[in-house]
Amino acid sequence: MLGAVQRAVREAKPDVRRALLAMGADGAEFVGWLYRDLRDLRTATYWYDRAIEWAQEADDSAMQGYVLLRKSQLAYDRRDALRVLTLAEAAQRSTTRLPRKVRAEAAQQEALGLAMLGEPLRMVEQKLDDARQLLARPTSDEADMLGGTFADSTLRLRSTACYTEAGKPGEAAEILGDIIAGDSLSARDAGYFQARWSAALALIGEPDEAAILGLEAARVAQATRSRRTTIVLTEMLQTLSRWGARPHVRELREALREGRTA
Repeated sequence: MLGAVQRAVREAKPDVRRALLAMGADGAEFVGWLYRDLRDLRTATYWYDRAIEWAQEADDSAMQGYVLLRKSQLAYDRRDALRVLTLAEAAQRSTTRLPRKVRAEAAQQEALGLAMLGEPLRMVEQKLDDARQLLARPTSDEADMLGGTFADSTLRLRSTACYTEAGKPGEAAEILGDIIAGDSLSARDAGYFQARWSAALALIGEPDEAAILGLEAARVAQATRSRRTTIVLTEMLQTLSRWGARPHVRELREALREGRTA
């Protein structure tokens, strides 16, 4: 579809060109997310950049702000704390047309950046409160708008990364355990957040439970080809290194090394 857009806009009339570019920006943002999940961050960056460029030409300022938010999330994958924060701030400054739920998600992302930079927990939680207040505001139907799926449950889930980065992995583990037990996530998301749950348990000194949950998450990662989930588990093994002789930890390490999770 994106290839067709790129070819068609070369000769389209201005009004048609803008409509095509708006559609292309939407598609490019999604393709960027797919490459991010595959942990191909260079290609994800390419498509996010195309999405912003096309959204600018299509005069779609809301999409521009949304992609800045996505780039902030990509910066988290690169462990670039300052860009996590500044891109989330830029998303909120980009336009007055940014949907309420996107602004809420950007506030949550600001909280993550502050936590990564070592700012006080009260500052992190204030940003999370800002996000909750935005979600609580009465508004017109935004079901088909950007960020329409971001809700209180999503915010609670994302807040766990903020608590982990702020040095409170126990709080993160408790929240993640409650949410995953509710069985409300897609298979891909359940695998990813179970990996983050196991990482939080590793940080609070629960190696066996962390490894058992990690192996379950690794099976989902293999089935869904989620490289992002596998990376979380691989990084967690560093935390578990002092318990490397324990059977469950050894099993997880061998499974990840061999790509064998069945």
